[in-house]
Amino acid sequence: MSAIVSLRGVSKLFPVQGSAQRTKPVRAVDDVTLDIEEGTVVGIVGYSGAGKSTLVRLLNGLERPSEGQVIVKGQDISTLPEGQLRKVRSGIGMIFQQFNLLKSRTVFGNVAYPLRVAGWPKDKIKPRVDELLEFVGIADKAGSYPRRLSGGQQQRVGIARALANAPDILLADEATSALDPETTRDVLRLLRRINKELGTTVVVITHEMHVVREICDTVVMMESGSVVEAGPTYSVFANPRSDSTQRFVATAVHGTPEPDTVARLSAAHPGQLVSIGISEAAPTPLVAATFERHGVGSSVVYGGVTEIQNKILGTLTYELTGSDAAIDAALADLGDVTAVERQTAAAEQRSAPADSAVPHLPVPANAGEQP
Repeated sequence: MSAIVSLRGVSKLFPVQGSAQRTKPVRAVDDVTLDIEEGTVVGIVGYSGAGKSTLVRLLNGLERPSEGQVIVKGQDISTLPEGQLRKVRSGIGMIFQQFNLLKSRTVFGNVAYPLRVAGWPKDKIKPRVDELLEFVGIADKAGSYPRRLSGGQQQRVGIARALANAPDILLADEATSALDPETTRDVLRLLRRINKELGTTVVVITHEMHVVREICDTVVMMESGSVVEAGPTYSVFANPRSDSTQRFVATAVHGTPEPDTVARLSAAHPGQLVSIGISEAAPTPLVAATFERHGVGSSVVYGGVTEIQNKILGTLTYELTGSDAAIDAALADLGDVTAVERQTAAAEQRSAPADSAVPHLPVPANAGEQP
């Protein structure tokens, strides 16, 4: 695959407003070099103030970089005059958090609006709008006004409008943040369908890691205007390197017990408690077979496993029974393919302070490899 968007050393500086003490401009985006591959779904993630929204405005030319180049479909848009920039923007659709629909126009009118602005012939507009409304699943709402629609329906109108001119790139800026969980899942499935069926490159700007987990092929983690981590979604989830990425991943991949849970587990289970990272390299059948081979009894007492890019990832806490030597040998074998954290003896666990929790276990770098 080739890059449909490339950023090379891109920075965006804003002057400080109303501050006598602070004279240096704010670097909202700081020396970002990044490729977005054609036909993929890319998640740009970060906390508030990380620079995500500024970055997306650089991608569609609404902001010009202070430094560096923004290359879209082989063309450096950093210095294009506004007239040429408008042509580039026609190939970039935009979906907003608050929908940004025209309240005075019907659903049909909202979707038809960009086509009229682009100069489409009148006899071509209706078939195109009908096609789009059918695609996003709200053909029966063509004559309704936005105020009569649910949040999910309004976002579907926004998506249909963004697709009106058949863009090659679709930017979704916090497109699900205002929606309930069930509607969020529906919208994410629609975005994935757009990517698969239309071949559209989708860039999702979000602070919600579960959104990335659901649909993104690659993830870009931003902090203080810089890219601190980027790569295939499964690899980043399985082996997060930066502190901020680890915090984000923890919100979407569960399984590590909290201190009070550890205390409860220790009191209820006399065997040795061990937390094991579950991944493609160490699926649950492999873990179970390893314990059985060494004559170790094993029972899952806590944990969680999720699916990311059709691969499993999570942490399971086992109660192990058997001789110390057998348990040592089994864990040594598993240590070659996964992260293992072994607790102390049950009696010591029960007397340990509450902060002696089973720690969070990052899965090692080879997590995506076959054993």
